[in-house]
Amino acid sequence: MKKIIIALFAVLMVCAAVFADVPSVPVATYDNIDFSFAPTSARFNAMGQSGLADPSRIDSFFSNPAALGKGGFAISVPSFAFTVYNVQALISDEQAMAAVNEIASGDSDGSVDLALAILENLGTGHNMVMKMDAGFAVRLGIFGLGTNVQAKFHSLNEGSSLASLKLVTELNIAQTAALGLKVVNTDLLSVSAGVSAHAIFKAYNKAMGANDVLSIMQEDDAAEKILWEQPIMAGSAITFDAGATVGFLNDQISLSVTANNLNGVYKMQSFTSAGDLVNALSEGTMEAPEGHIVGAPVDFEVKTPWTLNFGFAFTPDMYVIHPTVTLDLIDMFGMIQNFSSETFRASDLLLHLNAGAEVDLFNVATIRAGVDRGYMSIGAGINLFVIGIDATYGWQEFGEELGDKPVDSFTIKFNIGYDK
Repeated sequence: MKKIIIALFAVLMVCAAVFADVPSVPVATYDNIDFSFAPTSARFNAMGQSGLADPSRIDSFFSNPAALGKGGFAISVPSFAFTVYNVQALISDEQAMAAVNEIASGDSDGSVDLALAILENLGTGHNMVMKMDAGFAVRLGIFGLGTNVQAKFHSLNEGSSLASLKLVTELNIAQTAALGLKVVNTDLLSVSAGVSAHAIFKAYNKAMGANDVLSIMQEDDAAEKILWEQPIMAGSAITFDAGATVGFLNDQISLSVTANNLNGVYKMQSFTSAGDLVNALSEGTMEAPEGHIVGAPVDFEVKTPWTLNFGFAFTPDMYVIHPTVTLDLIDMFGMIQNFSSETFRASDLLLHLNAGAEVDLFNVATIRAGVDRGYMSIGAGINLFVIGIDATYGWQEFGEELGDKPVDSFTIKFNIGYDK
């Protein structure tokens, strides 16, 4: 158990950044990791990452604040989500399954063997190891508030062996405040509009070799080494989303448009270590080990693009069974550029198309399916008034083009609260 805790802590602190223009010392940067942030929603994952025009769940206002025009009360205190990637490869790996059995039986500690098997299955290029989320959200009529903490564990491998594999972790802490109003409300037509602000803090450590991580896992002072010997960078941004939704026939048909990640400019600083970052934020509450040298911080910016998106939802008013069909067009500016490109192919449209459907029985049990840019996903959920559980399995692209590197993942999310 001790090694498992050390391993999770090590992976959490082994982080990297994103754009090659920023200073290379003391923090390395990588341009194949997406710098944007979004909280995990097992429901949206199962429905192909679609649902901009569907306001039926509490987490809808995180992507489209106009969903708050629906009003009502909902609360999540708290929610936890866990996502593991490369599931199929892991299950088919005899070494990994043997390590899992050892850990489950308690006969021996197979955490190092399991970590080794996971790393060996990551392959070349960019991949993901796992993602963990914890959150709080409340909808009070036209107001929405949310807090999210998320750790994403990436891998980068420019070669073909474990020796060239680098582990990369991303830590996000976000606070969201949103307002949505229904400015027109009739049986035939409704119009809602909303805006939200996200205060986001990010932290990344310099990438660390997989073999080095495995070695540190077995040392007694692993936590101290990670805390004081790995360069880190951190910073923040206040981003904005704006959305509008038009509903027809008592909102059974909805059309939405959203502008997401406005003002996505992160003011970053590099630090000699995570301990130095903590001291910078808390005015020196941590004592550095003897001989530790603090370098001068380096200031820089990371700019992330905003996106224009369209959504459609069909939610017929039926008894007992409540179906929902959703379709989103993501990043319309990129879609227009594809149309005007000489190398445009019909399959390029899949890069901008997300679609999904769900069937809710008695507002208790739900089944879902979706397509996320050409890749299938399925899911299910159960809502027992104050306890909700959602699970999703699906594929997504980690290569430069569709089909380059599809990666499967499994997400499970637990929620305590009221969300009907």
